[in-house]
Amino acid sequence: MYNLRYHIASLVAVFLALAVGLVLGTVVTESGLLKSQIQSTVAGLNTTYSDLRTQIRSLQARDDDLTSFASEAAPQISRDALTGRTVLIVADPDSAKAVADASNAIHAAGGQVAVATFESPGLSVSEAGRAQTAAEKALETTDASQITTQVATALGREWATAGDPRVLTQALVSSGGLRLSGLPSGTSVGGAAVTLAFDGEADPSAVVLLKAFDSSAVPRVGIEVSDRATGAAQAAVAAAFSGVDDVDSPLGQVSLVWVLAQRATGSFGVGPAAKAAFPTPLFVSQ
Repeated sequence: MYNLRYHIASLVAVFLALAVGLVLGTVVTESGLLKSQIQSTVAGLNTTYSDLRTQIRSLQARDDDLTSFASEAAPQISRDALTGRTVLIVADPDSAKAVADASNAIHAAGGQVAVATFESPGLSVSEAGRAQTAAEKALETTDASQITTQVATALGREWATAGDPRVLTQALVSSGGLRLSGLPSGTSVGGAAVTLAFDGEADPSAVVLLKAFDSSAVPRVGIEVSDRATGAAQAAVAAAFSGVDDVDSPLGQVSLVWVLAQRATGSFGVGPAAKAAFPTPLFVSQ
């Protein structure tokens, strides 16, 4: 005979079976929904990715067109802006690219280029050696504590004055501390672009040299190329001069010419310290 305990056990078994069925059914249903949602999400992401790739290709093509246009337009924009001027580029031995790019921009603008390359920091005289000894002799001083400032001041005067005998310049060249080209004795500097850096950092003597041209009103600028960030442009700006950190680009080359032609001042380029990509307005209506 069946008793009450049997009936209770049967009811519990039935309800337990129902509960297990409900749980399993829910899991199966939710698993199907989850799978469907995953498939839908993946499909959406694939569509978005495909759209983004199309947009990127379009933007890259547009950027290539604009770069080509700027490369062809920049020399025409700058043409004759520096005619009759000799621009001195002050460099270190590792700044060949910056020198080449700046030279191309200056030549395209009708200017002439002189290059002064210092072989070591501090205008090659910050440490005892042949260059320092030669500088002390040329300057007739034995005080090495201020030798860098004295050298900068003297070089600024010599290079800004046509016909100066340039005693210090000759002494530094003879000692191997300086290489100078494109600045004969009868030519004076009509602009200065400094890209002087050692061990990846701007040489503080560059600013000292820029200040040495104060009496001659020579336009001055610190320059860099975008793939060799040394802080030379920013250091010049901090000293109240102009800076261009992308002279390897068409926009940077126009900016350089505009600064040297005294049509603009400021910090230009692509680095975090730049205030604008290029001087605006480029042309001022008469």
